Amino acid sequence: MRTLRYVTCDVFTPVPFAGNPLAVVFGAEGLPTATLQAIAREFNYSETTFVFAAEDRAHARRVRIFTPGGELPFAGHPTIGTAHVLVATGEVAVTGDAPVVVLEEGVGPVPVRLTMAGGVPVSAQLTTAQPVEERAEGVPDAGALARVLSLAPGDLLGGAHAPMAVSCGIPWLVVPLASVAAVRRARVDASAWETHLAGRWGSELLVFAMAREGDDGDAAALPPHVRGCDIRARAFVPGLAVPEDPATGSANACLAAYLAARTPRDGTLRWSVAQGIEMGRPSRLELEVERAGGAVGAVRVGGATVLMAEGVLRV
Repeated sequence: MRTLRYVTCDVFTPVPFAGNPLAVVFGAEGLPTATLQAIAREFNYSETTFVFAAEDRAHARRVRIFTPGGELPFAGHPTIGTAHVLVATGEVAVTGDAPVVVLEEGVGPVPVRLTMAGGVPVSAQLTTAQPVEERAEGVPDAGALARVLSLAPGDLLGGAHAPMAVSCGIPWLVVPLASVAAVRRARVDASAWETHLAGRWGSELLVFAMAREGDDGDAAALPPHVRGCDIRARAFVPGLAVPEDPATGSANACLAAYLAARTPRDGTLRWSVAQGIEMGRPSRLELEVERAGGAVGAVRVGGATVLMAEGVLRV
């Protein structure tokens, strides 16, 4: 029997019991993929990461990411949370107020910049490792997507803001909705998802709406850390056994790229996103995109992390 050390944290939140939980596991060298998958199912978080020595000495660590249903080449909240845990626990030594650690993931090296306060990390920001890709072909029409989301066709936007499959490492179907109320009503119909989206490039869904004054009837009841966000969003991942995810860095990177491509100005573009409200896991994600000459460049996603627990697994 082997014992593996683990640390859990809540990602994309400055307060505990919010954000997206993550388990970071150390000491799994030599274990087969099936065992790593079983450990991820045991935690049953949306993702669990396993930390190994980096293949390139210039990088901090190699990281494998698992949902309860399979392995991912990249994901945002596991990248942010793992970098935070590595620095906060002293596994990776850093200097300065804004150190960068590079994690080796399935998509390649992913740089993560941490913000330090008194020698302790308080937040982190990743830069996506792969260029933005958009695909309109294969996206279901508004009627089909409305059935998938248990909404009316009029709840979906169209024209320049029609749904689009977007990838910054993992493809997502970005679905703009007409109101925050529609975001709150969205529910994935499993049968309609199987019919219209299963197996497609961009089969997992991020729905969002711009938060306008008077549109969000629950604004006064929101925790302070998610009040005043520009956007309300929800992520549904039925293809990976995650019915809904409370804070999704990879999906929000795609959202940032989608919005930047439709913003008629260059420069550094920023948005704040509230996610996980409907799940009781309020999360705040900060999005940042560089746009020059009308082209979308670097895409960054950041937020706070809180350490929650540590212990050992007996395998």
